[in-house]
Amino acid sequence: MQHLDLFPAHARYIYIRTGDSRDLTNYRELLPEEQGLVSQAVDSRKGEFGDARWCAHQALRELGVETEEAILRGERGMPLWPEGFTGSMTHTEGFRAAVAAPTRHVLSIGLDAEPADRLPEEVVGEIARPRELATIEKLRADGIDCADRIVFCAKEATYKCWFPMTRRWLDFGEAEIDIRPDGTFLSYLLARPTPVPFFEGRWEERGGYIVASAFVTRTLAAKFAR
Repeated sequence: MQHLDLFPAHARYIYIRTGDSRDLTNYRELLPEEQGLVSQAVDSRKGEFGDARWCAHQALRELGVETEEAILRGERGMPLWPEGFTGSMTHTEGFRAAVAAPTRHVLSIGLDAEPADRLPEEVVGEIARPRELATIEKLRADGIDCADRIVFCAKEATYKCWFPMTRRWLDFGEAEIDIRPDGTFLSYLLARPTPVPFFEGRWEERGGYIVASAFVTRTLAAKFAR
């Protein structure tokens, strides 16, 4: 299934829901090089890995990629997409997804999905900056009970967008997320140097999950090019 509103117009997003974390159907359909990345893992890990990469290949097909290439792993597990494409994958219990886009339109994109539940309070204090804590309280007052999880999900998506561009770690405190109730957000990047001052982002709560994307379009990057 796909839903494009979370992403730039040129991106393609595929997700699946599953009730069996050890279903290896999609894992067995992967290319041998991909299977080899987790061949020694337990079945649940193979299952989530296979499902996410199946979604990735489907997204690439939606973009017209006819020759299937293995999506291998780079630094810190970063997916290595075919030349001319960028993307991101995510998996959590019962949900797997991937997004892909041509780099002529989208420079980088990050995707994360999380259960639509509150975070433990001690975790909130570790991942949220003061302004984000204030935003969380405001959103909760407006009826968005899992606002803290949205911030967490947006930060994970931000990191997945950041790393392919910079090859550098980004701590939770090095991005400040401005979540809006309309399903958008901005990720202000506090680390230096940075390729752009902020990432655009979108989020939604649907079917018991939070899904967030952070991305840099070519148009946005050109505005800040030196």
